[in-house]
Amino acid sequence: MTTFKILFSSTLLLLVASNSMDGQNGPNADKYLQLADDFKKNLQPDSAILYYEKASVGYQTMGNAEKFVHTYTQIGIILTRQDNYDKAKIYLDKALSTALVSLDSNNLVLATTYLSLGVNYAAQENYEQSLSCHYKALSIRLLKLGEYHADVATCYGNIGNVYLRSKDVNNALEAHLKAMKIRELLYGETGVEVIQSYTNVGNVYKEKKDYNTSLSYYEKALKNKTIQLGEGHKDLFKFYKNISDVYYLMGNKSQGDDYKTKSEKN
Repeated sequence: MTTFKILFSSTLLLLVASNSMDGQNGPNADKYLQLADDFKKNLQPDSAILYYEKASVGYQTMGNAEKFVHTYTQIGIILTRQDNYDKAKIYLDKALSTALVSLDSNNLVLATTYLSLGVNYAAQENYEQSLSCHYKALSIRLLKLGEYHADVATCYGNIGNVYLRSKDVNNALEAHLKAMKIRELLYGETGVEVIQSYTNVGNVYKEKKDYNTSLSYYEKALKNKTIQLGEGHKDLFKFYKNISDVYYLMGNKSQGDDYKTKSEKN
């Protein structure tokens, strides 16, 4: 066989393989996305990133902007959790730029991208940019989901955390109380989902030096978590520690020591 025929045959095989892969982009991308979600759920972040990358290639080839934005946002979320903020922001910025030119301005996927950027900016202490992103996410979710939705409560909780980190305790309290109100309405005052709100509100009141009110919310959080996990569970230690810290701030050493001991046993 001549060199030309060999090259021609090789090229033809590559084209056939390429066409075959293109025809499977959709199904493969969806399979990769499912694998990525499973790896993320099972706390295998590196494998999750690998398969989100694979899925993103397929969705980009297909022109499925919404799922492409989703995959890049998920990669950004994982990298942010790994404290790899600069690399995370590259993915999140790409997701955002794609969403802004390809998706409806009130798409819920875009809201998740804004929220993820808000978390990334806050981690780097860029609170102004963080709040801007979080409020954009909140605006979309309020419009699409209504006021009393768990994802809206998440937005308020994130906003409250950013305000607290920037020492704006009044706005932090307002945001966390809104999140708490929604969660109590959805799940009841003893709901597992309300625990984070009680802790967040307790954090704000501690920062405001209103220790009695802070203590009452920390105790609510501990009560709910104990009901959820049972007495003596190792994950209760941080709730005991929160209470211990407040007692020490109040000058009540004996109660502080008591809860500190409980935290150390868990």
